[in-house]
Amino acid sequence: MQVSPHHTFTGTDLQETQREELMKKALLQACAVCVGATGAYAGGLDRSGQGVNILFEEGSVVQFRLGYANPDVSGEQNGVDSGNIAKSFWTPHLAYKHSFTDRLDFALIYDEPYGADVEYPSNYPLSQNPAAAAGGRTDVLRAKADVDAITALVRYKFDGGFSAIGGIRAQRAKANVAVPVVAGYEFESGSEIDFGYVVGVAWERPDIAARVALTYNSKITHDFDSTESINSVPPIPAALVTAQTETEVVTPQSVNLDFQTGVAPKTLLFGSIRWVDWPQTVLAPPVYTAAAQQNLVDYADDTFTYTLGLGYKFTEEFSGAISAGYETSSGSAVSNLGPTDGFWSLGVGGTYSFEQAQISGGIRYTDIGDATTTTGGEFSGNSAWSVGLQLTYTLN
Repeated sequence: MQVSPHHTFTGTDLQETQREELMKKALLQACAVCVGATGAYAGGLDRSGQGVNILFEEGSVVQFRLGYANPDVSGEQNGVDSGNIAKSFWTPHLAYKHSFTDRLDFALIYDEPYGADVEYPSNYPLSQNPAAAAGGRTDVLRAKADVDAITALVRYKFDGGFSAIGGIRAQRAKANVAVPVVAGYEFESGSEIDFGYVVGVAWERPDIAARVALTYNSKITHDFDSTESINSVPPIPAALVTAQTETEVVTPQSVNLDFQTGVAPKTLLFGSIRWVDWPQTVLAPPVYTAAAQQNLVDYADDTFTYTLGLGYKFTEEFSGAISAGYETSSGSAVSNLGPTDGFWSLGVGGTYSFEQAQISGGIRYTDIGDATTTTGGEFSGNSAWSVGLQLTYTLN
């Protein structure tokens, strides 16, 4: 809406401006839920994407998002089929954003940035304990990792549309892993809270809905008090040996580049690039590395994940968006605890707006890349379906 220097601003103008802002917010929410509310599968462990888009909401808002992903990941080794080893999972997200002044914003975000939950069948080669016949324990190859975080962010706006972003992240992690083929080995960590930081810059031009934001997430190092147990080499029966150890693991540094711009009336182009430095993540418990002569978990390559989408305002109340995602495959051998290598995805989302609230929903299909594991397992033809629901409510 253009306003001349001599125009008298009326109540009708105010209602039209508010309506335009509501429609713009609905379009942005539709784009966001199309990508972020549908359960990521990047890097095999990346869940939330560590986005900061809540900082760019107008005024003060609360936001709740819940995603659900149902992956199907299977392969075979030595002629034995693994079946689906990947369990379904939820990805909660809760955020609050407050504007202290026209220049200073604050946000508090809860999410689960990383996670894993895989389990192989009992007949899989790596689920076989060589000491089982001598009385050693039986289990299956499995891994579960839970990581959740609370991030406090501030954003300060400068002239010319530029702004600076900074904050602190408190992250809690714990893990449990069993590798029966290594003499019935099991790893159990305590729950550890450690800290990292976020820094970034952004540029905006609101009249064309243009924005570019670049954020850096630091690595976070967890020093676990852990319990490792293993069956001793027989004589019969095989005894269970337990050790209290200290194990360091790093969740990796990452960089997010998010962008959007209006390209036509009621139409928004948006996208992102996310880089994650996965070689920083190494899990090498001392008992396991001594027994197996290798790390329990490590990564040979970093990942780049790309997203590009288009949003459109169909009515004053409803906006929709479509998006495509792609993560590069490395071709390197991967861990049996995360047997994926890259992906491509297609998603669709929509937002309905009324008064001070926007309700969004989305669905995404992900084609998970084929992978070869370090022990020669072959995983192919895998995929995931994800859905998400998001509610954003404006407080002022």
